[in-house]
Amino acid sequence: MTVATPSPSTAVETDTLVNVDDITIQFDTKKSSVVALRGVSLQIQRGEFIAIVGPSGCGKSTLLRAISGITPTTEGSVSLRGDQVVGPRQDVGFVFQRPALMPWRDVRRNILLQAEMRGMDRAEARERCEDLIQFTGLTGFEKSLPHQLSGGMQQRAALCRSLLHQPDVLLMDEPFGALDALTREKMNVEMQRMWRERDMTSALVTHSVAEAVYLATRVVVMGARPGHVVEEFTVNLPRERDYEETMEDPEFHRVAGRVRELLGSASSHE
Repeated sequence: MTVATPSPSTAVETDTLVNVDDITIQFDTKKSSVVALRGVSLQIQRGEFIAIVGPSGCGKSTLLRAISGITPTTEGSVSLRGDQVVGPRQDVGFVFQRPALMPWRDVRRNILLQAEMRGMDRAEARERCEDLIQFTGLTGFEKSLPHQLSGGMQQRAALCRSLLHQPDVLLMDEPFGALDALTREKMNVEMQRMWRERDMTSALVTHSVAEAVYLATRVVVMGARPGHVVEEFTVNLPRERDYEETMEDPEFHRVAGRVRELLGSASSHE
């Protein structure tokens, strides 16, 4: 039997982890209909970090939820590793705006909740849990309850929980928005290190232009509702980024300036 050799285009396609193909999402109620997204197309390559920015209410979070399978599309399709997304996926991690930790569970047991929900092997899950606790600097706080942790530590625990099952893609919806400026900066540095060292494919929704450009390899700017992609920018900065040096880099200012210009234009048309 002859085995077909994949064509060059097929080989390239394997690098596309997420494919959002011309999706429209409409929410209907008895009294009205709201089109949250219209004609949105987006690809995320394996190992890429994209940041999605746009005016409030433009459907950024809805887009993430569509990728995860939480929110169905009205038109168009979303695929992950070539498989159409038709419901919540086991191979996606999601970090929400709030840590949503169980107040009666300590850090370790909050992280392991993921394993319980997914029926993971207990010994394997505990091993991964300890690795993530160490990697995120939570060693020594394993038995602490959420109210005993700072906001940054709570979000680290939530991040560990989302990574426990080793998802193909990590989706983050404004995960650092509720933190103070200094803690948010520290979490940005930690997130950049985790993405780099773990080679994670990541997508982040944020209202912070500086955060988007510092973390991402590509920034996607969306326009006012119905949400649509206005422009995308490749961020030509080193994979390993020092925070202070990046803030002074001409490439950072070039991309950030253009993003702010587009956001200002979008806001003026709301």
